[in-house]
Amino acid sequence: MKRRRFLATGLTLPPIMQQFSAYAMVYDDTIFLTDMQQRCYRYFVEAADPATGLISDRAAADGSAASEHSSIAACGFGLVAHCIAADHQWLPRGEIIDRVGLLLRTLVECGEHERGFMYHFLNRADGRRTWNSEASTIDTALLIAGAMTAAVWFEEDEQIVQWADELYRRVDWNWMLGSNDCMHMGWTPERGRIPYQWDHFSELVLLVLLAIGAPENPIPSRCWQAWKRTPTLTFGDQEFLSYPPLFVHQYPAVFFDFREVRSPSGRNYFNNAVIAHRAQIQFLTDLGRKYPDQLGHYGPKLWGITSSDSDAGYRDWGGPYQDGRCEPDRGIDGTLVPSAAAGALAFVPQQALETLRYQKMEFGDAIYGRYGFVNAHNPATGWVNSDVIGIDTGISLMMAENLLSESLWKGFARHPAAIDALRMAGFSGHDGIG
Repeated sequence: MKRRRFLATGLTLPPIMQQFSAYAMVYDDTIFLTDMQQRCYRYFVEAADPATGLISDRAAADGSAASEHSSIAACGFGLVAHCIAADHQWLPRGEIIDRVGLLLRTLVECGEHERGFMYHFLNRADGRRTWNSEASTIDTALLIAGAMTAAVWFEEDEQIVQWADELYRRVDWNWMLGSNDCMHMGWTPERGRIPYQWDHFSELVLLVLLAIGAPENPIPSRCWQAWKRTPTLTFGDQEFLSYPPLFVHQYPAVFFDFREVRSPSGRNYFNNAVIAHRAQIQFLTDLGRKYPDQLGHYGPKLWGITSSDSDAGYRDWGGPYQDGRCEPDRGIDGTLVPSAAAGALAFVPQQALETLRYQKMEFGDAIYGRYGFVNAHNPATGWVNSDVIGIDTGISLMMAENLLSESLWKGFARHPAAIDALRMAGFSGHDGIG
């Protein structure tokens, strides 16, 4: 595939920054973020199979190789990445539409699924199930959200709209619903329905809303109330729903603009995420002070952990865990995950920009290259991951866009199912929702 230059377009100060009076974004910040975005987008162009459009789960950070396995969540994020690219004219709109159409057609006609639930990992060349992966509820939801976004962005192309709609309509959401009104995590042909459920706070927010608002086979509205609002922690005097890896707060908020809507219980999920991010920054700062030899680099300038690679394999790490506790857990070893901060750009822009720019300045080309930041690195040991991961590269690109333009929030809100989901789940707020 011919490599293209990605040129910066006109930049304006982001509207969302008006909410953060303590911090004024400077022009250099927009230059930095746009450069990062363009590098991230390059991944979704170069890691896509030219015949199917399916996007690799991961790739070498220098672009020398890409996985033969496609992640359907990365495909969903790739669809959104193309929407952003179309807005900024990083490639001709016609070429982007062709790429979106190819990917959607493959997913509809070739992507292996069970009752509409796509398998987590597909062979990039033919769309068949790989790694004995599960038909995944949450990854299907991430794919559907990306398809919904593409349908809004490229509404002039009837085929794109039709394919995106078919992906959503064919999902039998009720098939994965347990007797307790909570969704199961997936299904495999070898063992049937996975017993584990989405029954307490996590990224399930996106899954449950899309299942409630689905145009076909929706689950009952009461399912929004079925999952447990745990664990809850406090930061200062503020209570928040928590789960250690930060991505659980970030993924739903790529699409749903929670800033001015409240759940039936009165919770604002945007504010909840802001508190969770601030709590992690303090948690890591405290770890750095308590364990200066191993973790002393953690602090306001170097923070951010979420599920990622490490030098000992993939880790599901984050924090904090319990009130008043400051101990390394889940193998926390000083690793930094740049996408944890990049995915936080819309929530804590000052702190996120500070660490991202500092990491780029301090570690340079070792961690920032063809596709933006590497997946993870450890300043304490000097270890630098050789890979980038599609979903982490995607969250970096997308949340930067919500900070810079808010366009993903505004665009996704135009989809009828997005509006129905919030209304039917009982959210209240602006635009007559609730």
